[in-house]
Amino acid sequence: MGGSHTRIVLPIHKPMPTRALMKIPKMTMTACLMLSAIAAAAGAEEASPLTPAATIEIPNSTGKFDFLRIDGKRHRLLAAHENDGTADFFDLNTNSLIARLKLGGAVDTAVDPDSQRYYVSVQEDKRVAVVDAATLKEVASIKTPGPTDAILYVSKSHMIYVTHDNGPHVWVIDPAKASVVATIVVPGAPEYMVYDETADRIYLNIKSKNVVAVIDPSTNKVIAEWPTVPATLPHGLAFDAVTHQLFSAGGSGKLVAIDTKTGAVTGSVDIAQRVDQIAFDAAGARLYCAGADKMSVISTAGGKLKALGDTNTAATAKNVAVDAATHAVWTTYTDGKSSYAKSWTAAKP
Repeated sequence: MGGSHTRIVLPIHKPMPTRALMKIPKMTMTACLMLSAIAAAAGAEEASPLTPAATIEIPNSTGKFDFLRIDGKRHRLLAAHENDGTADFFDLNTNSLIARLKLGGAVDTAVDPDSQRYYVSVQEDKRVAVVDAATLKEVASIKTPGPTDAILYVSKSHMIYVTHDNGPHVWVIDPAKASVVATIVVPGAPEYMVYDETADRIYLNIKSKNVVAVIDPSTNKVIAEWPTVPATLPHGLAFDAVTHQLFSAGGSGKLVAIDTKTGAVTGSVDIAQRVDQIAFDAAGARLYCAGADKMSVISTAGGKLKALGDTNTAATAKNVAVDAATHAVWTTYTDGKSSYAKSWTAAKP
């Protein structure tokens, strides 16, 4: 074929100096490390839905705590300090310790707003200590047939309900008579109780049978048993009065929602292992599930359970209470030298 030809000249690339070649892996490694650090920070932020806030120290205190409660009327944190043998009272207005009342192995506290009394379950002494809320002094003692555990005050009947530690009973105490007036036989080892004021029902976790026992306070009898599976070894219990949902936390790392109108499990979600106590913040539609070393935060918005992540706490921080006024999340623990009441702030929904 005839015609003219175009000459194409390709650029000649000079070899890159050896020193520059050596810099490439270092630059790449640095960039990767930076990206990894950013990703790790983002992951940590996503997995930590609680921010540390105020801490109150109790020096020279090594005992473990049991259940934690809030007295909303007086804005106090009530801590049953079992191994120290005290009931500890904290002022949440000033974030300070008010008093440590020596009672013996305290495990739980119930508040009676009508008579201005606290009722403290003292386990091994087989009794309930009656404490004046104004003076924080013990004013009476009520004997029980065996060691006690969780305790509840029912405002409608003005009665106290206290569980038999690992025994199949709930004792009903009339504080006016300062004595046990009824014994309720329950289907296994009881754990935590909550009261549904609208339905006038007490819900009680039975950890040895994986059920919630439903107690009618008007007859002091168990009228139903609701399975908690897939949550087994149920310990923590909380109630949403608006949605009629009961939340039961299994020591096996599962939490379930139960419809209190039907007794059916309507949802479940993974939580930390060995959760003991849980607390519900109605305003934020959130559950706080306290286990060894971790606090799982669960959203209940729209009637659905959704895990929001875990926050590292402490090995002995297995109790929790939410301040309804400030929405602060409180837990207590010991580091072996001192004890602490520590609060956390939750991110806004």
